[in-house]
Amino acid sequence: MNRDSVGRQMTTIGERIRQRRLALGLSQRDLASEGVSYAYISRIEAGTRRPSVRALRTLATKLDASAYWLETGQDDPAQELARIVLDHRAGPLPRRARTLARSILRHPR
Repeated sequence: MNRDSVGRQMTTIGERIRQRRLALGLSQRDLASEGVSYAYISRIEAGTRRPSVRALRTLATKLDASAYWLETGQDDPAQELARIVLDHRAGPLPRRARTLARSILRHPR
């Protein structure tokens, strides 16, 4: 699923978490886990709290999304690169794979 294809691009982490949670038919209580209470999720979705890195990773796993997408609203370049590499059969890697690899490693050229 391309996360950007769900209509308008959501601008906050909380909006993306809420949209994804509802798309999966989960309540805030369903999404909650040890260290990430439903009250904390409610505050994140309301925009009054910003999730910790640990909470973001926990939520990403339960929401079947990348922490990168939850945080930025953009497809994770590491996941895109992995798909390109796995789909590539032979010969030199496509230019897009090299571009993504450089951006992930922040290596100019």
